[in-house]
Amino acid sequence: MISNDEKPRRKPLVGKLISWTTTGLLVGGSLFLVLAPTPYLVEQPGPVYNLLGDINGDPMISISGQQTYPVTGELDMLTVTLRGNSTRGASWLDVGLAQIDSSMTVINITDIYPEGWDDARLDEESDMMMLDSQASAKAAALKLLEIPFTSELKITQVEKSGPAGNILKAADTLLTVQGETATGLKQVQRLVAETQGERTVDLEVIRDGKKLSLNVLPKQIDGKWRMGIYVQTVPTFPFPIDVQVGNVGGPSAGQILALAIYDKLTPGELTGGQRIAGTGTISQDGEIGPVGGVKQKMYGAKKAGVSWFLVPSENCDQVIGNIPDGLTVVKVSTIQDSLRAVKAIALNSGTDRLLSCKQ
Repeated sequence: MISNDEKPRRKPLVGKLISWTTTGLLVGGSLFLVLAPTPYLVEQPGPVYNLLGDINGDPMISISGQQTYPVTGELDMLTVTLRGNSTRGASWLDVGLAQIDSSMTVINITDIYPEGWDDARLDEESDMMMLDSQASAKAAALKLLEIPFTSELKITQVEKSGPAGNILKAADTLLTVQGETATGLKQVQRLVAETQGERTVDLEVIRDGKKLSLNVLPKQIDGKWRMGIYVQTVPTFPFPIDVQVGNVGGPSAGQILALAIYDKLTPGELTGGQRIAGTGTISQDGEIGPVGGVKQKMYGAKKAGVSWFLVPSENCDQVIGNIPDGLTVVKVSTIQDSLRAVKAIALNSGTDRLLSCKQ
């Protein structure tokens, strides 16, 4: 039996227990949302860089040994940042916020980090792609200006277990393939395919300053005849063009970088003082290719006060339905398209004829 004196004492104790339990659940739930990792990453708009301006007090583009001209306005390079990394995904709170914030996108960790990749591997690959992008952007700009430069076709990687594994080496320079002067990847692929594996591919290469004649018998891999090598056209320019982009990696600055180099090497103000942003890979021939994170880049441009955004035509599926209010998106396929668009924006003339992703 419990005396009447003892009964009232239980109510305050029960109330405290309920309060402590509720507080504990709230704190635990909050910590879970903030600290518990997920199998997802969250993409969000990153910093915006004006390639006609400075970074850390130094010009982002420096050209020496060639006449340059004053520039105004902005040609903005856009970036995307991630919440989460290779070992720990974004928090559930971040994932939840991305459901209500149009500028964010939830993706699987494996979309960014393939099996066996970590943050160091991703950074290394991103840096290599940025350097390749810079070389292609420089080449595209100089071709627009009809400034001659030379190029070499370099072997960048050899699969050890492939047909050329014991024959070719990374850093070999391809001179000829089947008697033709080596000009690019598509040419090599065509000539290798023509053998159907019935005869060798005859090659002339430069290795350590010596010319070598070599032969490789292709094998069929994944339905295609291959030698098991990776090649890249490496240009050599007639004057130094130095590009500083801080910690930004990847290939997506190619288009806007080519325009910025072109602007510095031509008289007059290409942008007409306007703020223009863009994204897209670029080939040495000026073809503009698709990139990732387009939605985040559009929102980053809008937040930075940009009104015009140049996007690769192959990214139109990511553009439609995601354009922030007040941002005008122009689709382009080549650097010539981009140049025409920038000139129209600068003059505020003919912009109604620029192509959008709805056309």
